[in-house]
Amino acid sequence: MEKVGCYIHIPFCQKKCYYCDFCAYMNVENRIDSYIKNLIKEIRLYQDRLSVDIDSIYIGGGTPSYIDPRYIKEIVNEVSKFKISEIKEFTIECNPNSISKEKLAIYKDIGINRISLGVQSFDDVVLKKIGRNHTADIVLKDIDMIRDAGFDNLSFDLMLNLPKQDYKSVKNDLEMVKKISPEHISWYSLILEEGSRFYALDKKGRLDLMEDDDEVDIFEEIIEELDSLGLKRYEISNFAKKGHESYHNKKYWEGKGYIAFGMSGSGYLTNYRYTNTRNFIHYGQKINEGKLPIDEISYIDKEDKEKEYIIFKLREVSGINLGDFKKLFGHDFLHTYKKEIDQFIGDDFFIIDENFKFSQKGMNLSNEFYRLII
Repeated sequence: MEKVGCYIHIPFCQKKCYYCDFCAYMNVENRIDSYIKNLIKEIRLYQDRLSVDIDSIYIGGGTPSYIDPRYIKEIVNEVSKFKISEIKEFTIECNPNSISKEKLAIYKDIGINRISLGVQSFDDVVLKKIGRNHTADIVLKDIDMIRDAGFDNLSFDLMLNLPKQDYKSVKNDLEMVKKISPEHISWYSLILEEGSRFYALDKKGRLDLMEDDDEVDIFEEIIEELDSLGLKRYEISNFAKKGHESYHNKKYWEGKGYIAFGMSGSGYLTNYRYTNTRNFIHYGQKINEGKLPIDEISYIDKEDKEKEYIIFKLREVSGINLGDFKKLFGHDFLHTYKKEIDQFIGDDFFIIDENFKFSQKGMNLSNEFYRLII
């Protein structure tokens, strides 16, 4: 039986951040109860159709910690009716200012063993500029609360190239990482996603961001500093202490199966990739008609699977194992993609041994290579 990951989407937030284009809504508390009821119905629809063994769970959003924890408990109780041999990792996303001792105790009781905290910055000026509703002091108090609740696997998100963020601000973030000593960090560069407030401001020339070269230089220093703290880079934007790499997220990067529930959830099962509707009304209508709330579905043929495999594996520092590639796809990677590789071969883009992987310089410019492959 295939071992798959399970993603559950909670689309509610107290406040939507200015960079966010995710399926997340604020001021719709009246929809929470009906949404959870429909989410549980969706899970039951899959129980009637699928035979899988779930070994990781990730509850994301939105802000899952924003809603009453009894809802999280109800969802987990329903998911537990699938075959579950052993949960390797069970993560819930939380935002500062949305957790409590009561919530954390319930999370712990239902088996959650990893907290992913949306910090983004420890600079209060930056936090205000990006629309966050917390301060650095609140983050530190919440982290103490998480540790006191017995969670020994803490990940948090930080961002680079934010408005009002400078080198001094980033250095302060690094000092806070050193003080807190999390097991995992995701450190993303700001992407201006269409549909976000920042995207609109940038189109009007009203968003003051770093120069590209400055961003690259600062990120290289971040990598070095995190490495000295035992947080090793294992994916383009992810760093972990040994043994704390995200088991669930690696399923995405390694082309393994995962099921998704909830609005906008995206899953990948038996060569089919699907995405659920982002619309509350359509979501409820389909489920109450006994239909899966899928908005898009596509078959991933061998050629598509190969392209995805290359792109996702090259996101990881370990890269593509050349022997594994040949076994999976029946041909030699270096020979098939010689033309594309040769365009960069003199630029120290790659490290080639039993694996093919980006150098640190290559990681920074990976999209240029991907464009040739696709």
